[in-house]
Amino acid sequence: MKGLVLYGAKCTIDIWKSFRKQMEAYDITYVEYPHFVTEKAEKFSDITKWVNHTYQMDTYDFILGHSMGGIIALELLSSMQSNCNKCILIDSILRPTNEFYQNLMLPANMNYYGKQVLSMIEKESQYYSDSLKKYLQRDDDFTNYVTNINVSIYGIYGDRGNANYNNRIKDLCLPKEVAKCINFRFVKNSCHMPMIENPLELATIVKDIIAE
Repeated sequence: MKGLVLYGAKCTIDIWKSFRKQMEAYDITYVEYPHFVTEKAEKFSDITKWVNHTYQMDTYDFILGHSMGGIIALELLSSMQSNCNKCILIDSILRPTNEFYQNLMLPANMNYYGKQVLSMIEKESQYYSDSLKKYLQRDDDFTNYVTNINVSIYGIYGDRGNANYNNRIKDLCLPKEVAKCINFRFVKNSCHMPMIENPLELATIVKDIIAE
């Protein structure tokens, strides 16, 4: 199985370090957005065009994207010919959510990883154009991509430390016709950064999805 992996806004390829060790048996390409791309990009689709131009998109069995990377994955699959039959979204926000999802990491994880993650975000932010920064702050709706592509879509979200919370799908605020198109999975004891907060469980879930 061959995969393409895309990270989220203001992150780097380093967020996959622990996850990557768990996925060594797979042929995975981890994309890194050059600064010359993010410095000129005005919206996600500008980065999507670079990815599409740079990689042979017809050779991947699955595309996995974190946050913004998940939106890019959906854009790629909606605009190209590909043999890819699985799209895996990791904590990608497709439209404005309820408060349950509006956090970066659990407090305990923030105490342990927060300095490292916030430093990365601050450093990478200087390489994002003002237009792209403004675009990141918009409350856009990307749900149309979900209903317009003919692949299996999986949504992996952090359980925010509350595995028994009954409204975790409802709080994503997705239209019913969109939610029914997504196969949901949840990573325990994590929020927006499960590849850092709980990489072992995230990798186990991804492996199970790939094997389906």
